Amino acid sequence: MYKKLLVMLLCGIMLISVFAGCANSGSGDDTTGGNVEEDTQWISADLEENENLKDMQINILCNSATDMAPEENNSADPLEDAVYRRDDKIESYYGCELNALVEADYVTLGNKVKNDVTSGTGDYHIVYQHMVNSACTLGMGNCLYNLTELNHVNFDNPWWDQDCKNGFMIGDNMMLACGDLLPSSMLITAAVMFNKNLFDQQGIDMPYDDAREGTWTLDDMLTITKDQTGDLNGDGKVIYTDDFYGLVGWSLDCDYNFYFGAGCTMFTHDDDHLPVYEPDVDRLQTVYDKIYKLIVTQNAFHVTVPEYQANNAMYTEPNNVFKQGRALFYAGYLSAGTGLREMEHDFGILPQPKYDEKQAEYLSFVNGAASTVVVPKSLSEADLDVAGYMLEVLASTSYYMVTNTLYDKVAKSKNARDPESAEMVDVIIRHRVFDFGYTHFHEKGLPCASIIQTALNNSSPSIIKDITKSEKNTKKALRDVLKAYGYEP
Repeated sequence: MYKKLLVMLLCGIMLISVFAGCANSGSGDDTTGGNVEEDTQWISADLEENENLKDMQINILCNSATDMAPEENNSADPLEDAVYRRDDKIESYYGCELNALVEADYVTLGNKVKNDVTSGTGDYHIVYQHMVNSACTLGMGNCLYNLTELNHVNFDNPWWDQDCKNGFMIGDNMMLACGDLLPSSMLITAAVMFNKNLFDQQGIDMPYDDAREGTWTLDDMLTITKDQTGDLNGDGKVIYTDDFYGLVGWSLDCDYNFYFGAGCTMFTHDDDHLPVYEPDVDRLQTVYDKIYKLIVTQNAFHVTVPEYQANNAMYTEPNNVFKQGRALFYAGYLSAGTGLREMEHDFGILPQPKYDEKQAEYLSFVNGAASTVVVPKSLSEADLDVAGYMLEVLASTSYYMVTNTLYDKVAKSKNARDPESAEMVDVIIRHRVFDFGYTHFHEKGLPCASIIQTALNNSSPSIIKDITKSEKNTKKALRDVLKAYGYEP
């Protein structure tokens, strides 16, 4: 019944009718994710011809090789194949070259951008960079161009994440964006896996209907996982190497996923879309009470940051426990679903549970390690026009030619081929959320960014004291952020 190993998560194939329905700016022809024929929609219908791109080399500095095509087509990997054909389509159509410059170390990449801006060389038209570094280092360092001022880009189109304004926009400045042009970022989206075999064995109803009807909540997870954690081998103690858990996860993933999935945030925006620090402490504590019960009281296998620091391999152990069939739920991301191919049991995919049924939407948090797209301030006016045009080209072409294949690749793990999970994945991806406090304050170590992780790591039942005692420092840090973006608080 129990096997070995795991990695992370999965995804589902997007239903063609859903995908075609989302393509509201195209011709309405259906797309098959990387199998676009010449007469089907493959790019935004709003883009006009651009002869200026002919024979031009467009330099894209990126943090993940997943976001740009490999040097040679790799039909064995469907996602690489789709990205390769996307770039080939663009290059053939416009007569240009997409020159990918991959720098896996995001600190080094950030320094390259800063040096480029300082010297004014304008070496990079587009940059794909680590979200938190983009905000805290490049954005606040006055290195980035305001994306809302770019020609050709329309952030209302479905290939752009619609919550970017909440996470990244300060006043009328939005230096960062996310969307379908970044497959690596799409995969770092919060989701919940569950073991379908174990649900059948225990006579637990599959949560798909609840999720579809908008009634999948934290209370549901609490009910299902209650009294599940237990001693399998009878040695009188519960240890992750041998025993069973209702829920498994690791602190830098599941803590934030549940917190933001329940609609928590400490910042609002005023009429000018400037961030305001106004935490509703009572509500935040009410939500935390449920998360605390789910993880601490009900004895989930929850790897903390101190445990990871003592042994870096620990963060993979929740994956291993789930893969071995010793957990009902795994809270993680759509980041490594193909790693579950060896799992003996079948599993399903669910969005993050709502706080309660009154919550309007499911919310899928995007981890700060995800890539975002930025444009350096060092570009000339002509190159800025090219950057804006190519951003819309890459985003829309990815929407039609890549995203469905991204779903398909992860969904075709042999254990997750069910239409219900496919439907859930579409909900997950199209409800991605970004938080201003997490993005801009995580590196400062303030509770407005890390309170949930710190409290759960310490098994603390309350977050109120830490929020209130840091109010002065948080407001001072917010003033610094606003000044960095050119606003006097």
